[in-house]
Amino acid sequence: MSALPDGLARVGSRQPCPICSKPDWCLVAEDGSRAICQRVESGRRAGEAGWLHVLRADALRQTKRRNVTVDLRSPDFTDAAAAAELFHAPQGPTGVGDLALSLGVTTHSLKRLHAGWNGWAWTFPMKDAHGATIGIRLRRPNGDKLAVKGSRQGLFIPDWIDPRERLLVVEGPSDTAAALDLGFAAIGRPSCSGGVELVRRYVMRAQAKEVAIFADADGPGRAGAADLAKRLAPFARVRVAEPPGSLKDVREWLRSGACTADVERAVEAAPQVHVSVRAQS
Repeated sequence: MSALPDGLARVGSRQPCPICSKPDWCLVAEDGSRAICQRVESGRRAGEAGWLHVLRADALRQTKRRNVTVDLRSPDFTDAAAAAELFHAPQGPTGVGDLALSLGVTTHSLKRLHAGWNGWAWTFPMKDAHGATIGIRLRRPNGDKLAVKGSRQGLFIPDWIDPRERLLVVEGPSDTAAALDLGFAAIGRPSCSGGVELVRRYVMRAQAKEVAIFADADGPGRAGAADLAKRLAPFARVRVAEPPGSLKDVREWLRSGACTADVERAVEAAPQVHVSVRAQS
């Protein structure tokens, strides 16, 4: 995380944000002339740090002389593994405990995914089929998702899973955490259509016998799951399942009260995907 510009300090419990009254995420000028709030919008952005709020009239002259922007993004992605470990399991009120509470999953599952906090966003390492970190996904407190500059799209692979029997493939780190909370071996793909080749390589390397792909309950989610299923079917027993009713994804299903048996029944009820092979004449 880059250093703060001169004259700006982080808020805290003793000096909360003068705009939203919260003790985290925001910045305030040491002379009390302005604040940068992550939660309350104004007509002026201050880079990735939030919105600029002028608290005193003389601050207008200061901001005209100098463009007040704060870039809290990580440096160019030259050592993803080291960066991921640096951010992993931070302490304090902005750590993974807050994220677990907001997502409805456990801190334990997020830590198995090496979730962390870099000072302005939660971090999730993205990995290749062998478990090497090739990127870092970022999730801002407002829900925006992006990645550290230089990252490659990868899989969300937790610690301590045995995928040889049944492996759940879901979308994104939060759904992966939900599947882990339900007791399954699970990995997450980067999007509803991404990571196809990485998942295929992971399934082959892990020698997974059965794969259950959970599709988001929308058109792109179903199309992406069907495409992945066709690529995996030659190597494992593959089924494509969805959460019931109007539930969008596995995490929403967990928050509605799903248990392990509910997910298992949905998987067993889904038909196995078969790939037809035409013999060449």
